[in-house]
Amino acid sequence: MRILDKLLVKLINSFGISGKEDEVKQVIKDHLNKISQEVYEDNIGNVVVKSGSGENKIMLCSHMDSVGFIVNHIDDDGMIRVNNIGNFNKKDISHSFIRFDNGTLGKIYTSSKGMLVDIGVKEKEEAYKKVNEGDMASLVGPYLNVGDNNVISPLLHNKVGCYVLLKLIEEIKVEGAEIDFVFASQGEVGGIGARIAANSINPDYCIVIGTEDAKNAEKVNTNVNIGEGPVLKIMDNSLIMHKDIKNILENAARKVEVNLQYSISTDKSEGGLVHKERIGIRTGEIAIPCRYKYSTSEMVSINDIENTIKVLNQLGNFNDLI
Repeated sequence: MRILDKLLVKLINSFGISGKEDEVKQVIKDHLNKISQEVYEDNIGNVVVKSGSGENKIMLCSHMDSVGFIVNHIDDDGMIRVNNIGNFNKKDISHSFIRFDNGTLGKIYTSSKGMLVDIGVKEKEEAYKKVNEGDMASLVGPYLNVGDNNVISPLLHNKVGCYVLLKLIEEIKVEGAEIDFVFASQGEVGGIGARIAANSINPDYCIVIGTEDAKNAEKVNTNVNIGEGPVLKIMDNSLIMHKDIKNILENAARKVEVNLQYSISTDKSEGGLVHKERIGIRTGEIAIPCRYKYSTSEMVSINDIENTIKVLNQLGNFNDLI
């Protein structure tokens, strides 16, 4: 059984709902400081690391925020009504545990009344001692190793993307190009951070690192499987991967003998927003297969994570790939 890297565990356990990302951002910055990397943070809260120099400029981007909940009302019986932050299927989170940003724990369930949270109190006044309107909450749960190489946990999307970038920064040796590593804010609410970063950096190429829905007990109409390699998202409802990005990633995968999977979906992606910035940016997305996305039991393969890092590590010799 593979042991999960402590860095990924820290990322999973860090609070980072869109618009309230300070905790996960601090985990990222602490690790970058530990490995002596200079970072800068822009006005929207993106964390950026720049490496190398050269004619070509590549932006590698992963959003650091997660979907979550915001309190809109507290009923007389102490039940807490919440709205969602970001888009997800509400039935996938019913009867899950959540944690408010002040540490208060509760159970969320969905009904005809909407999404309600029970924090174990009997009346509104008791609830107000722990939670107020406008407070945010995140899914919470244990991480579990399953089989030899898989892990189940909430918030793997998109903490695994941030983990990939951090490990890549540790390992990559960049020659003949500039790579800007962007830990983007507010990705789940319109890709706000990534769009602003793209405008500031003005890259020639942008590669987004995320997760892609994989075949599971409910989702059977896909060819994507966990444990069979990273996914090139060829097309979705917001982006057709630029042919140059596709060629670059395929060349990189061949060099390290990593199998790639391909997806065409009806979803929308962060890359679909980035590629329209400036006068147009060549954009594509590489993703880690993920079962039960946006639930407390997301499942990914450690092998897929490591193989994604291997492929992206080849970007250090970017001129050999184009």
